[in-house]
Amino acid sequence: MKKTTFFASVLALFIGLHPASAQTNVDDVLKFKNDQYDFGKISFGKPATYTIEISNIGKDTVTLLNAKPGCGCTTPNFKPNQKMAPGQSAQVQITFNGSAMGVFSRFTDLEFSGGLKKQTKFTGEGVAITNNATTPTLTNQPIKQ
Repeated sequence: MKKTTFFASVLALFIGLHPASAQTNVDDVLKFKNDQYDFGKISFGKPATYTIEISNIGKDTVTLLNAKPGCGCTTPNFKPNQKMAPGQSAQVQITFNGSAMGVFSRFTDLEFSGGLKKQTKFTGEGVAITNNATTPTLTNQPIKQ
């Protein structure tokens, strides 16, 4: 019993001497443009693209590690392990394949050094493609052979 009490006391002392590391808020370090993007109405089946701009407003260099789309209909295009010194920027291009008919919203998770993460979102409405070409009129004429 004495060993258990001693061990618990040492553990409590160790935990007390090491304060929890302060979690940095991504929005305190990075500024995002188009992280909540609205396509409006897009043609069903036609890919649509937009760009997220990321600026380092912090004091330390931050590295863009990864961009993880929430589904297979979204493709991020970015430079992995891109470093952004204070004042520098990076871009992530997001392409949606247009596979949604009606209102949609999709997500992409951006991961940075230091455990920083940002979930971005785009929305829109897939609409039917209208074709203004005229349809030929059929007549009741016999087929010539």
